[in-house]
Amino acid sequence: MNERSNKSKKDYRLEPYPKHIIINKIQTQTHFGIYNNNSIASSSSNIANNNDGNDKVTAALIDYTKNEQRNTSLLDQNNNTNQFKKCSKDYFTPRQIYLWVKVLELIVHLSKDLNEKLNNDFISNKWINHRNKIRKGLITNINEDEKLLIQSYISEIHSASFKEISFSWELIQAISAIIFRHPNQVYPLWEEIKSKIVMNLDPEDEKKNCVEVIINKPILNSTMIVKNKLDELKSFRAVDERFAELWDPSIQPPKLKCPYDIMNIMDDDMIPQLEFIKENIVHPNVKPPNLLENFACACADNCQKTSVCQCMLIDDDSQDEGFPFDNDRLSRSDIGAIYECNSRCNCDMTCPNRVIQRSKKLPKKFQIFKTKEKGWGVRSLQFIKEGEFVMEHVGEVIDARIASLRAVCYDKLDTMSYFDLDYDFDKKERRKVLSLDSNYWCGISRFLNHSCNANLITIPFFVENKDKRWQRIAFFAQRDIKAFSELTLDYKIESDEFDCYCGSQYCR
Repeated sequence: MNERSNKSKKDYRLEPYPKHIIINKIQTQTHFGIYNNNSIASSSSNIANNNDGNDKVTAALIDYTKNEQRNTSLLDQNNNTNQFKKCSKDYFTPRQIYLWVKVLELIVHLSKDLNEKLNNDFISNKWINHRNKIRKGLITNINEDEKLLIQSYISEIHSASFKEISFSWELIQAISAIIFRHPNQVYPLWEEIKSKIVMNLDPEDEKKNCVEVIINKPILNSTMIVKNKLDELKSFRAVDERFAELWDPSIQPPKLKCPYDIMNIMDDDMIPQLEFIKENIVHPNVKPPNLLENFACACADNCQKTSVCQCMLIDDDSQDEGFPFDNDRLSRSDIGAIYECNSRCNCDMTCPNRVIQRSKKLPKKFQIFKTKEKGWGVRSLQFIKEGEFVMEHVGEVIDARIASLRAVCYDKLDTMSYFDLDYDFDKKERRKVLSLDSNYWCGISRFLNHSCNANLITIPFFVENKDKRWQRIAFFAQRDIKAFSELTLDYKIESDEFDCYCGSQYCR
């Protein structure tokens, strides 16, 4: 859950939060794989042979390529991925990742193979280097590698079945993000390369291509043809500016303020800019909750009798034992889920079954701080009693399809960003499960670290509606937590590839 983002005056990476809110100075714990690691060992010799007279640019490029050679050499000879991890973590900021996955979501009929290819190209070391060179002014004209990349996507589309994938302007934008060119530069080149490929199709492919054209372009009169062509060109020129940061270095991300106290006594690292939210936001693709799952109670005594409050009896796990709260503190950890009274109920905010809602109005004081080995973490600045509600985990609610699209990118960058909302779902219903993505839209819980002896416990809860797809996530204290103690969760990861730094005597 930890991100890193230092900014140089010479690059256009995402601006981190202003340094004046950093009290002091880490080595962020990251786990990155190496993808398409491409050496540029011969670049400096090519520059020497093609000197255009601009000594400063030439010298800068030689220095740059020497540095890349050194980094690549470290990776190849010593099998040391730390340099690449650091570079990647700095480069792929949460905002950049978010903009990238949003572009992919908009591509019509995006197939699994195409999604994999787009992510591989965008994250590859070769194209990271390419984008950096364009930013530094070391590459100006479109080169042969860029043309070959465009050609590979045209070939992919022509070789795929028409039902599976079709051309879209969003695909042009995605390719533009890979090679760091404006879409209006890429589209004419796309058309030029496509016309050459179509001319060289064998008879069977040509026949298939003609059938596709007939299906998609009905016979029109000349006026309609001209009008449609103009509309098409107009739409092509209307580049989606929401994602223009991915290919336009002149566009700077919005400067946002972090609502939490930040302390760093380890190094000069700063947390990346994120969109901090108090409540979940919902992706447009997600269907709203089922209104038939709404619930409410009609208690006349402000829910003092837990044995008869209908909200407290929704979950079978709650019926025998009564409601799991005592003086606003969780008294049972074996509860399946919490169903709090809501706006349809007859009770008010003093009802004993509104613990989470009431606690959210009196937020506790937290601090994002830099740990010695685990990157950023969260600690409480005040004492927390056992059973107290601590915080809600918030983010962007996404469906299974969007989660699977984003998972390709997240897995390649080893970014642990979303939480499956799978309470009370069996394996057959996995396609219905929603996820909570906190890569960019998030709360402070995004920075909670793992511990095999965690002091927080996770409990699903519902308000207004008991549609199990729409569960929310609450964190409660498993034991008394002293002020300035780090708050931790048990990620429950059973993998040899996961490095644990919890330091607990119960470390698994």
